[in-house]
Formats: sequence, structure tokens, C-alpha cells
Amino acid sequence: MRALALTDCALADVDQHGHLRYVPDGVVYVDGGRIVFAGPRAEAPRPPGTYRAIVLDGRLVTPSLVDCHTHLIYAGNRLGDFLAQRDGHDERFQFGGILETVEATTRASADVLEALARRRLDEMADHGVGAVEVKSGYGLSLDGERRILEIARGLSGYRGVEVVTTFLGAHALPREYAGRPGAYIKLLTDTVMPVLASEGLIDMVDCFIDPQGFSSEVIAPYLARAKELGLPVRAHVDQFGPAQGAELAIDYGARSIDHLEYLSATALARAQGAGTIAVLLPFAYLHKSLPAMPPVEGLRTHRISMAVATDLNPGTSPTASLLLAAYLSITLYGLRPAEAFGGITRRAAESLGLVDRGSLDVGNRADLAIWEVDHPYELVSTVFDRHSDRLSQMVERVDGAQASLT
Repeated sequence: MRALALTDCALADVDQHGHLRYVPDGVVYVDGGRIVFAGPRAEAPRPPGTYRAIVLDGRLVTPSLVDCHTHLIYAGNRLGDFLAQRDGHDERFQFGGILETVEATTRASADVLEALARRRLDEMADHGVGAVEVKSGYGLSLDGERRILEIARGLSGYRGVEVVTTFLGAHALPREYAGRPGAYIKLLTDTVMPVLASEGLIDMVDCFIDPQGFSSEVIAPYLARAKELGLPVRAHVDQFGPAQGAELAIDYGARSIDHLEYLSATALARAQGAGTIAVLLPFAYLHKSLPAMPPVEGLRTHRISMAVATDLNPGTSPTASLLLAAYLSITLYGLRPAEAFGGITRRAAESLGLVDRGSLDVGNRADLAIWEVDHPYELVSTVFDRHSDRLSQMVERVDGAQASLT
């Protein structure tokens, strides 16, 4: 990317302490694809060399959004699960939980899965997302998990979106291992995880520690194996009931603990100072009508940073709208607008180890979203559909217009 000066714009991000930084009259200088200045126009130094100016007519510039928890690659739907929860089982629709999605995904070709995933990424990119975490977990075998992770790897860079891959082999128990969770986890730890890691397909490792998933005792060797392989850990924990999942994940240095509806006081205390991000997933909470919600005030008290994500999946969160997830985190959970905005930018990036994204800090990638709003809180405190420009797309249009004139 050539040297650029974005002018006549407002700027917004959150700082490392979670405080909103809003500049109503700002300038951004970009050189070599990196931010070299972002701040008030009155304080902007004279740019060295030649910078091409792009006038934004008062629009808002933010970091591109980061969706740090998705199950992007799947086939089928779980309408039967939803209807059964509301009205009782309807025989016109299948009812089978995660394993139903595993079967539908296994039946679909790789081309179909990729096309479905690209369609979902299109929606995300249109709404300002520049990085997304993509989990496996709908394969539950070496070949099945490999196929999902290979598709995810191939999607990175599509529409300018960076993909972080997460191995979620411990998502559910395959039918052939019914009653033998320990044997399945041994397969994952002895064979599946190390093979996929050696093939360069895994950035992180995830698991489902929950009364409806795996117990802490069964999962412990899985997390130990991830640590041996040098793979960062994250975990779905304590969503449908207490399972001491957060405590175990934190003991293994988890980058994030996700869901958290039944997070214990012990886990809150253990997470303080550990650097683990709490990822809130309000769509799943709403979709499942859960009786408990994450202890947001306890997370604040213990100074545990909070991210917000879609949890895009066909069963409990069939949506790709990160902005709406942020809105729900405010209206359902009571997050403050700055927490919700930071939760889909800086904190989400931190949970994925993306140290040069999520803020307008000097040196960060110039992966920017440009919005037709007056204030950043409009992004997270309204339910209006907000589309964004990405800086790279805007530059392409400017270049194209100039080429057409010459």
C-alpha cells in the first residue's frame, strides 16, 4: 500500500485500559501498510515525502472489526433443534445437535463448504470485519477436521479478511465413541492434534468443557498435549452449567474463556492478572434462552478484559452480524458502549494473539474500517444495518477512478 493521508475524518478506538479514544477532527498517515500517525489534525506532523490524500468527508475511521469466535465452515441448519426447544419436536425437521451438523458437513463437498463460507465472509467483510477466528469441530476425525482447517486456511485473505484457525476436535463425542470420551480424547491427543499441527493447519486449540460437553478430568490430557505442541489454548466453558472448565483452561494459560454463563467465583479470582480474555457470546445466550448470564460485574471487578463475538454456527447462533452481537452485549449483559466497541476490536484481537490489529496505535496494520456515522457508539448501540468501507477497497476505487481519467 502506498503512502496515504486520510483527512477530514473522525477517529475512534479504545486504549489498552479500555477507554474510548475519540477524535472528531483527525488525520491518519499510512506508509508501507502501517499506521505512522493517527490523531487530531491540529497535532499532525507534516508528513515526510509524498503522501496521497484521501478526503473522507467527515466519516469515522476505526480499526477493522475482529470476530474472535466463529464456527464458520459448516453445512445444513439446525432448525429442528430450535423448533423443538420452542414447540416440541417437529417430525418435518431433523433434531440432532452438533452431531447433526457433523453429518451434514461430512456429506457436503469441499467446494460447497467453501462457497458457503465465502458467502458468510462476504457478509462479515461488508460489515467491517478484517479478521476472523474459524474453528473446526464439525469433522470429529482426522480427515474431517483436516478438511475444515484446509478450507479455513485457503480462505485467509479473501475480501482482505485474515483467518485464524482453531482446532476444536473436542467439540462433541462421535457416535462411535458413545460412552467412551476418554478413548476419543486419546485419539485426538495421540494422533489428530499432532498430525494437523505438523501440517501447519492449527493456530490455536479449543475444547468444550461443560456438562453437555467434556468434563475437566477428561479434557486435561488434551490441553496438556496442546501445551506440549506449543499451541495456544482457548476454551468453551461453563455455558450450560458449572464444570470447572474455566479454572482448568486458565491453568493452561488460555488466551480466552468463552460463553461463561456459569463462571464460578473461583475462576474469576484465578483469571485476574492471568491475561485471559473473557469472550461473551450473547446470540447463543439469547437463542438458547439460558437462565444464567456471564458475571459481567465480576469480570469488571477482577479487571478481566471482555471481548464480544458472534459464535456463528447453525445450532445456537445462526448469524454473522458482529455489530448486532455488540448491541446485544449492551442490552442483555449491560456492557458499556466503550466495552462493547473495544470487545469487537482491541480485546478480540488480543484474544487471538493479533498484536498489530484492533487499534489505531502507531505501527499497527492499516486495516481500517470507514463508517457513515457521527460517533463510534452508533455502531454498537443501535440495531441499524451498518455497512463499512475497508481502506483497501477505498484505495482500489480511488486508483480505478484515476486510471479511468488517464
